[in-house]
Amino acid sequence: MSGLSLKALLLLGASALPLAASGQPTYKCGNSYSQTPCPGAVTIDTKDSRSSAQKAQTDMATQRDARVAGAMEKARLQQEAKDLAANTPARKASAAASAPRSKADRLKRKKTPKKENPD
Repeated sequence: MSGLSLKALLLLGASALPLAASGQPTYKCGNSYSQTPCPGAVTIDTKDSRSSAQKAQTDMATQRDARVAGAMEKARLQQEAKDLAANTPARKASAAASAPRSKADRLKRKKTPKKENPD
């Protein structure tokens, strides 16, 4: 089979799955839901009862909410970057002040010769 016909076959099979699943009844058995009935099961109607206009309105609201959430995340990341940049120099300065000095640094500070005690 060629790659194109295999992809077409997979796409056709995947698009048929929701149709097969929508025909199956759903049963409520106590506090759980199942596709197989149990003693005393109640059949649940799982069909989407919304009109096409209601579904379109819900889809638009979902897309709008996703855009708002994306903008909020972007603003949060920018604010976090600003806060990190503002706090980074302070941490570097305090880390440098508290860091132990190297032997070379100690020797540079020791420029004055020691005075010998006259006996």
